[in-house]
Amino acid sequence: MPRPHLLLALAMTSAFAPAPRTKQRLVDRQMRWPWQKKQQAEEGEGGDDITNSPVFLQKKVGVLQNELVQLDKDIAAAEAKKQENWDEWGSQIENMRNEFAAVKKRTQEARTRAEAVERAGVLDQLLGPIDNFDRAIVAQKTRADASEGVQKVVERYTGPVAAAFDEAFKELGAEKIDEVGVPFDPTIHEAAMTDFDENAEPDTVIKVFQYGVKVGDRLIRPATVVVSM
Repeated sequence: MPRPHLLLALAMTSAFAPAPRTKQRLVDRQMRWPWQKKQQAEEGEGGDDITNSPVFLQKKVGVLQNELVQLDKDIAAAEAKKQENWDEWGSQIENMRNEFAAVKKRTQEARTRAEAVERAGVLDQLLGPIDNFDRAIVAQKTRADASEGVQKVVERYTGPVAAAFDEAFKELGAEKIDEVGVPFDPTIHEAAMTDFDENAEPDTVIKVFQYGVKVGDRLIRPATVVVSM
């Protein structure tokens, strides 16, 4: 016959023992699990991400502020070093810059002079034949008995041929000195004679015997002129 205290223990164990798992309870558990898992995941995204927390962001701002302060110090140090280097080397650097600019200017001037000399040499060789041709044309134009062929040559030279010569002069950078009515300038004019002209002021070019030529500031030959008295 069982003892009274054992019977009491068995009764209490049966009362508090978990109910056996039925099939319906397992189904309910499986149906609730996905929803609970999703909820836990969403809660984890919002609550466990410390990089989005106010405390973390405040600390990050503090770190960035410290970096800005350090950058300001580095910039100030660099500016001070720059000024120190300029105080030591600035005058020499400035002198080198000025010297480089002067050398560059002299080089450009030398190149310009060399080009002018080269063009002057070409023009000097051309002027002789051109002058002879000009004189021949003038002589033929004054002849009363000039043939029709000669007249055609004269017309052609005074037209397209003369224009071609002028274009060649321009391409070489040459400029003719053949103005009348301008003051006599001994740097570009050569007075062949003087003459009286009541319509001109004294020392005025009233006639050009032979035009002059210059390239830039370089005079190839002066213009031979008649000057008023």
